[in-house]
Amino acid sequence: MRKSLSNRSATRILAAAALIVAAAAWRVEAGGPLFVLNGVPILWANRVVTGGPLNSTTVTIDAQGRRNVIYHVDQGTLGPLSNAQAVHFTERIFSEFSNIETSSIKFINGGPIRDPDTGLPVDVKATNVGKFLSFGHPTFQNPIVFDTDGSITGGGGVLGFFGALSFEPDFSALTESFVVLNGAVITPPALLSPTSFLGVFQHEFGHFAGPLDHEQINGNIALFRGEAVIPAGFTNFVQTFDLFAPFLETTYPFFFRAPSGSVLRASGFPDTGYFIATLDMDTKNALSNLYPTGAYRATTGSIEGQVFFTSSGGGKIPVNGINVVARRIDRAPYPPPLGTQAFPTPPTLDADGVPSVPPAQAATDSLATVSSAVTGLDFGAGTYRIQGLPPGQYEVMLQQILGPATGGSGIGPLSFQLVLPFREEYFREEVTSNIVSDFTPVTVRAGRVTANINLEINGLDTGEPERAKEDPSHLTLATAQDLGPLPARVAGSASVEDPFHLIVDFGGGAGEGIQDLYKFQTTRPVTIVWMSLEPQKGKSGAGDLDLFLFRPTANPDVVKLGSAGNPRFSATGTSHELIAVALGPGTWFLGVGAFDGAVDYELRVIQNIQ
Repeated sequence: MRKSLSNRSATRILAAAALIVAAAAWRVEAGGPLFVLNGVPILWANRVVTGGPLNSTTVTIDAQGRRNVIYHVDQGTLGPLSNAQAVHFTERIFSEFSNIETSSIKFINGGPIRDPDTGLPVDVKATNVGKFLSFGHPTFQNPIVFDTDGSITGGGGVLGFFGALSFEPDFSALTESFVVLNGAVITPPALLSPTSFLGVFQHEFGHFAGPLDHEQINGNIALFRGEAVIPAGFTNFVQTFDLFAPFLETTYPFFFRAPSGSVLRASGFPDTGYFIATLDMDTKNALSNLYPTGAYRATTGSIEGQVFFTSSGGGKIPVNGINVVARRIDRAPYPPPLGTQAFPTPPTLDADGVPSVPPAQAATDSLATVSSAVTGLDFGAGTYRIQGLPPGQYEVMLQQILGPATGGSGIGPLSFQLVLPFREEYFREEVTSNIVSDFTPVTVRAGRVTANINLEINGLDTGEPERAKEDPSHLTLATAQDLGPLPARVAGSASVEDPFHLIVDFGGGAGEGIQDLYKFQTTRPVTIVWMSLEPQKGKSGAGDLDLFLFRPTANPDVVKLGSAGNPRFSATGTSHELIAVALGPGTWFLGVGAFDGAVDYELRVIQNIQ
């Protein structure tokens, strides 16, 4: 059984458009390029786009050669907000994106959404929404839909969602998209205040504007999850929320409440919606990276490098999907001293209840002057480039992306986030320890790229195992080839023409056969295991291999993708695959599936140092 769709890259663009990007259960989205095809971000079309039954326009080009994206607004109410208030919020947010000085893209209100059958302004409801949000049947209006009672978004606490409606025929550019906002969550008894919901507006429109993906810098620290690195001296959620939440990136994928005892909560800011209603530096940079002005490149600098781990045998394997953060530290070191306040005096509020941004302070400059990039998006395998940095000295570090940041709340290109052996690494000229304070500042100069700031992932057992050969009988879980003690390294080959017994079921009649199966054992209560699949160097052949992690299953012949029997997988459009996960004790199985062609591969399984 083979996958039923032949163009994987185009398929994933279609899937992203069809699945939409939803803000569900206190989650919202935006940041970096959301859609990437063959290593190139998909942007708004750089031409006049007109069509559909109304002969309407979604993109124009002005006299300066800048893209102007034309959106249209619903004629209905939005929960307790009148149509005029909802339109005001929409125009306010789009003006924030249009007024980014370093970005060349602008957004213009084209008037009401019109019914494609009558040409008249329309209130979009669940009964007629299909006329406007059907992928592949664009009306060329870029509709902003006000779902006043939640009948379009449905249950589950969904705050809003974004989706693409049409692309250029070769998927090289976006030609129409939409946003739906759920007014039910601000209808008494409300989940959110109108000001908090304005932050949700801001966030969702970031998807529309870029389209932008999610990012993570200060948010994971304010959220205080176990995988976040808590700064030295900070001991509880209240401290980190009150200092880091006001510097939350609009593009952060999770919306959350202030903890009990928070000073910000007592001051009238019970959640993060108030702070994402204005654009942070990272979000401004994300849009400017896609649509730069000449001044953007000339007045700011960049940091570029590669993230890798050293495999068994000493080779360097680049790692995609790692978050790299650069914080300016020449005003004051990071982290700020315990007791530093984001707002030394109470913030002022504008007419919409949005607080002013935190005032400039030397102590908090590392929280405000900071940007990030995820490796492997559009600069090559394992490579990152953090752009838009004002000149100065920067601390460059790795951040483990939050484990729940997957699916509609995902950050970067991976289906599952990677577990780092050490929670955070800092750039050092010579990697000799994992001491946080042992780092080398990176100098950024205007108009220049500071290159070769490479970061090695430490903490893995890179001892050299004997290179095993593939056992051709390993077609089932029962006959899987035992890799023996870790680390392990095996040379094999897989082809779409090879036989297989086990099928990974993707649903909808699509799936993938697993030609080669291996097994290994873990004995510690928690073992961090990195499993990499790479083409053998110097070998001919081309194709696309995928890597799947399995547990014993009741049906050894068919395993549903992402089920308990297949807890992790890596299925990019290449034969470079990586899974990094914390495993309990037991026997685990690895499957290599050929999606296309034939490839000679190296499979490595490495565990963290005990």
